[in-house]
Amino acid sequence: MTSEQPSYPVAPSRPVERTFHGHTFADPYEWLRDKDSPEVRSHLDAENAYAEATTEDLAPLRERIYGEIKDRTLETDLSVPSRRGDWWYFTRTVEGGAHQVFCRVPVTDPAQWTPPTVEPGTALDGEQTLLDANTASQEHDFYALGAFSVSEDGSRLAWSEDTAGDERFTIHVKDLAKGQLLADRIEQTSYGAFLTPDATQLIYTVVDDSWRPWRVYRHVIGRDASSDELLFQEDDPGLWLGAELSADKRWLMLSSSCSEYSEYRILPLTEPAGSPASEPVADASDDAAGPASLPWRVVISREDRVLYEVEPLSVAGQDYVLLTHDAHAPNGRVSLVPLEHAGRALADLELTDVIPASEDVRIESCVPTATHLVVALRADTTPRVRLIPRRAVDELVAGVRDSVPSTSDTGSGRIADPDDAAASSAAAGAASSLLDGTEAAFDEELYTSGVLSAEYENPVVRVSYTSFVTPPRVYDIPTAEPGESGTNEYGVGEPVLRREATVLGGYRSEDYTVERDWAVAEDGTRIPVSLVRRADLDPARPAPVLQYAYGSYEISMDPGFSVSRLSLLDRGVIWAVAHVRGGGELGRGWYENGKKDTKTNTFTDYVAVTRHLAARPDVDAQRIAVMGGSAGGLLVGAVLNLAPELYCAALAAVPFVDPLTSMLMPELPLTALEWEEWGNPVDSAEVYEYMRSYSPYENLRDADYPPVLAVTSLNDTRVLYVEPAKWVAALRTRAQHPETVVLRCEMAGGHGGASGRYSQWKDTAWEYAWLARYLGVAD
Repeated sequence: MTSEQPSYPVAPSRPVERTFHGHTFADPYEWLRDKDSPEVRSHLDAENAYAEATTEDLAPLRERIYGEIKDRTLETDLSVPSRRGDWWYFTRTVEGGAHQVFCRVPVTDPAQWTPPTVEPGTALDGEQTLLDANTASQEHDFYALGAFSVSEDGSRLAWSEDTAGDERFTIHVKDLAKGQLLADRIEQTSYGAFLTPDATQLIYTVVDDSWRPWRVYRHVIGRDASSDELLFQEDDPGLWLGAELSADKRWLMLSSSCSEYSEYRILPLTEPAGSPASEPVADASDDAAGPASLPWRVVISREDRVLYEVEPLSVAGQDYVLLTHDAHAPNGRVSLVPLEHAGRALADLELTDVIPASEDVRIESCVPTATHLVVALRADTTPRVRLIPRRAVDELVAGVRDSVPSTSDTGSGRIADPDDAAASSAAAGAASSLLDGTEAAFDEELYTSGVLSAEYENPVVRVSYTSFVTPPRVYDIPTAEPGESGTNEYGVGEPVLRREATVLGGYRSEDYTVERDWAVAEDGTRIPVSLVRRADLDPARPAPVLQYAYGSYEISMDPGFSVSRLSLLDRGVIWAVAHVRGGGELGRGWYENGKKDTKTNTFTDYVAVTRHLAARPDVDAQRIAVMGGSAGGLLVGAVLNLAPELYCAALAAVPFVDPLTSMLMPELPLTALEWEEWGNPVDSAEVYEYMRSYSPYENLRDADYPPVLAVTSLNDTRVLYVEPAKWVAALRTRAQHPETVVLRCEMAGGHGGASGRYSQWKDTAWEYAWLARYLGVAD
């Protein structure tokens, strides 16, 4: 540090009382919520100035780490072209450009599915630039894309831009044949927007005052946006509304959902086009505008509290709905229901299982192509992709129909319970072993594989692959009818490697090792831990550890490669991921045992992992740092209150450290939706007391807290800047060394920080240099 320690900003204490359920909390720093106050802005500027002054000596290290990230990254790079219709689509990144350039070239041989070879800096014959985000971003301090949709016929492009960081987007439309920007312009939209296959209409979503997506509109290209038709409005403040096309592009599907249940309504895509426009809507926020009267078909009512996704499709010559759902199956199952039965109560549905319920396998999604079901699942903590031929599904349904008496007249004979489904499958003669499907085999034990694209008519499924030490790869898996040339009995060919991301600077995966360890929680639960380090670290010399976790929303911290992480690994730091409850690594139960009234398991799991690591002979117990972001920032704040003595430093990025205050304010962005994750403390005294028991802001105590770096953004709408600002101010009044508590606020950014890759690299270098100081590797 500098020879003269600068003084940290002191926020005045101006208590504001909050009373719920007979309890009053005097909040000394709630005044910091006034984002437009000159005093608040001045305070944040002072925090930024202090952060820079107190880390001035780290500037050279920041520059070195930034240079390492930059030097390892192939700055002029491209994606693997992906085929849709008559075009190959891909992106380029160019040196000096912070954003992507979206391009396409025409298909020259319709029978050829090998992507064209694209070289950095060299244009292909017929190459077109659809959107240069570098040029589009030049007039803005912040720039991020929301939607990017090219119509099926390739004639038009619709995209949306956020130029403030508040996740409010403006949609633009371009005529690709003429290369002209159309007059269509729609402001204040949400992420979801797409063109219909014939390019005549645009479907988009808008948010309400609390940032909740709640309305879906239809815009006819060429008309003024004031005449856009409201297709549906979701009035339940606890549900998020989304819109999408079915895999075969024949149906428009709307989903009202939360983390615990959903409700889908579907409509043939021809219906909105043929319906009369509603009365003009002058303002998307006008509550008087009612939705158009359209024949939506609800699949399963929200009253049945089933969490599900749907795909309409034809099976054995009849119309069905493919359900990926959790009825009697916490880890999910995949079933078929006749389309004509959609809308019945769950207890009256005829369900035929394609993939039955399992205690060991978590089904995450299932998408049909013309020949296969493409299933994203998780087994042994690892995400993977399974392919099931549709022929087997046809045989299954035909067998069930032949062996089960018709119930179409009575509406009975439902198969809602897995035991019933198993009996039905047995009666059908266990259609085919092909229903087991097949998965690509990979060499590593810990990896992540996912679906990149599964276009309905394409004879290839594109998947991703990565691990902690393997840079991202792209594979194309050929698909066809079982038995066709070049495929196995499942109609699946050998994966073809299309690309592995280039890491410059002589990177070799064998220079690093990955280990799966297990810690034991307070209640005896085994907690998986992933460890990454350099292979040449001497195990006899205890090493520092950066311990990371998230632990919410069933989001898993899966194996993934990071160029920036190498700067820590190469300095001798062990990267440890604690797969705590609240995530989804071990199935739905793993998530449910770390949310609502079991949320504190997330925090005690993390502390148990820290104690386990500290006891290892290859770990320096005095140099373990904690890191997490957003809901993972809540974890950081909570574990610091539980066991501050275990950590040498703490990095909390956009941290959700004042959760009770936020959950008590339904008018805040997304609060009502969040009640499904945390509980509703407005209505429940029990939830209020439970959240109060772990809220980082309300449980600070006089203690020897480690140095803390809190990072936030002024325009973040998911975790408002005020939470870390209040937390830092309060923490300084309780910590023995308040001068080591630092707040950094991006004044032109959102939940993900600043926009553009170079700004993000600089932010990462800033944070890693700060961590390196306390991990003892800043030399």
